[in-house]
Amino acid sequence: MIEQGEIFDEVKDNLGLWCGTDCTGADLAAVAGVAITNKLKSVCVAPASIGPLWTWLENARVKIIGRFYVDKKIDDEFMSGFSSDISSAFRVGADGAIVFLQMRDVEKFVNELAFVRDDLFFNKTLSIGLDICEIETNDWDKVFKLLQTVRADSLTLYMSHDDGDKSDFVGRIYAMLNTNMGDWRGALHFVFGKNIMRIDQVYRLTQQIQCNMSQTMLFWVDKE
Repeated sequence: MIEQGEIFDEVKDNLGLWCGTDCTGADLAAVAGVAITNKLKSVCVAPASIGPLWTWLENARVKIIGRFYVDKKIDDEFMSGFSSDISSAFRVGADGAIVFLQMRDVEKFVNELAFVRDDLFFNKTLSIGLDICEIETNDWDKVFKLLQTVRADSLTLYMSHDDGDKSDFVGRIYAMLNTNMGDWRGALHFVFGKNIMRIDQVYRLTQQIQCNMSQTMLFWVDKE
């Protein structure tokens, strides 16, 4: 059996703190304390929590990452609002953003964002977030080409559902790590909460197949 302490000790340099949308007020001060004490690289929060959290982390070496969800038709109106929201997040202290998309929308979004990427994310990090359950083996080549097109700093993967022993999760990770990533040199990030088994599986596979990526990979873990 995998012991929680053992795997977290191994990946302690690859952890970020994930805060729910209900994390506000005094909770943010506690989050800042946890991040600083444990020397975590980053904290991910909803846009409304960025400004308040920055007041606690202003002088700390902890990056604040805002998260955004694309759930509307990607057109000029959407992109205008999206650009405004991202700019606002950076103005109040965010060091970067994760943009979560459905697989079907990635190409359209990337093609739209590519025109303003340099200006909008100047000196900030961009991560594209996808549900690994939506990505088939023959999709990975396209995913990495799109990541390179928009020069994403990282790919953030999460699971919308986990079928346990019946899941093809390991196969999906294996297929990703064995895909030619082309010119993309970004980092792999994962949102598994505190699912020790999935964190351990990803960490071991990455060390075996793409060892050079194991140093920059990041696991977002829940604050509780």
